[in-house]
Amino acid sequence: MPSKKTTLAPFAQFTYRGKALQEKDGSLTDGKTTFPVRDGIPRFTPDQSYSTGNFSKLRENHATLQLDSINGTTDRLNTILNRTRWPRDFFKGKTVLECGCGAGPDTEILLDLGAKVVSVDIAGVDIAKRNLSKHPRADHVQFVQDSIANLHLKPQSFDVVFCHRVLQHTPDPAATLKHILQFVKKDGYLFVHSYSSSRFQMRRWKYALLPFTNKLPPVLLYKIIQFYAWPTFYLTNFTNKTKLGARFNHIFVPFLNYRSSKKFSQKSNKFIVEYGVHDTFDALSPPYDQPLTPEQMEKIAQKALGGTARKFDVYKDTGMTLLRTKL
Repeated sequence: MPSKKTTLAPFAQFTYRGKALQEKDGSLTDGKTTFPVRDGIPRFTPDQSYSTGNFSKLRENHATLQLDSINGTTDRLNTILNRTRWPRDFFKGKTVLECGCGAGPDTEILLDLGAKVVSVDIAGVDIAKRNLSKHPRADHVQFVQDSIANLHLKPQSFDVVFCHRVLQHTPDPAATLKHILQFVKKDGYLFVHSYSSSRFQMRRWKYALLPFTNKLPPVLLYKIIQFYAWPTFYLTNFTNKTKLGARFNHIFVPFLNYRSSKKFSQKSNKFIVEYGVHDTFDALSPPYDQPLTPEQMEKIAQKALGGTARKFDVYKDTGMTLLRTKL
């Protein structure tokens, strides 16, 4: 029988224990160890992981909810440009390592902006691939099933290391940050986002409830949130009209209501409630939610990069911490 040939993107260079992996018979191998390639996706991790049940459920139930091309907004595009502070033409032609792609909403924007993307997630990558299968630049993304804490990629081979809304959900965020930074080129760029560890953020309802809710069966937790979503939506529409009410909701009411958000001003209540269910479940289900402090992120970056990469800064506010290269 002829060898089964795969067609992995040429800008994705895979390694195992320092040795290059080559495509052969529908797999990646160094001659001794073999990793399967199914549907054009190298599989370095099992299909089940610590994300199964929470993030996998979001991908299954709301596969396209956050894609700008589907929901008719520019939410993801604006968020990436505002948080990176990089111009629209920055990504064009650059090779980007996307650490944690989920259903692919950021992947879509990176492709739209002209990047060549290696998009990694520990499981469920098939959904992201399916979502972007008809993208005009679908041949410029390589999806990989792998842990971002143990990547099988060539070090210092990416123009940009991009990690958005993922780091705090790994078992060891500090070790994960140190690991992913080794894949940026010496003259490369980085963008790493973490939830804030500020007092304001840590007082939010999710951190009080998470030790209990993330132990519930995910299906049960999801149904509970669905049950109270509409009444809580109407309640918070009213209470969000005052600063005191908004502060009360922030601390005590476990539902994320975006009705007053400008980015969704033209969307229906049904869409807002679905988005609220999605993000509330996302807040209450992860087995890990451990934001790094700005000081931790800066210290790790300084040590890992050793002065070889471009200058970076650490931005912080009450909701997030960003580690990013200055242009």
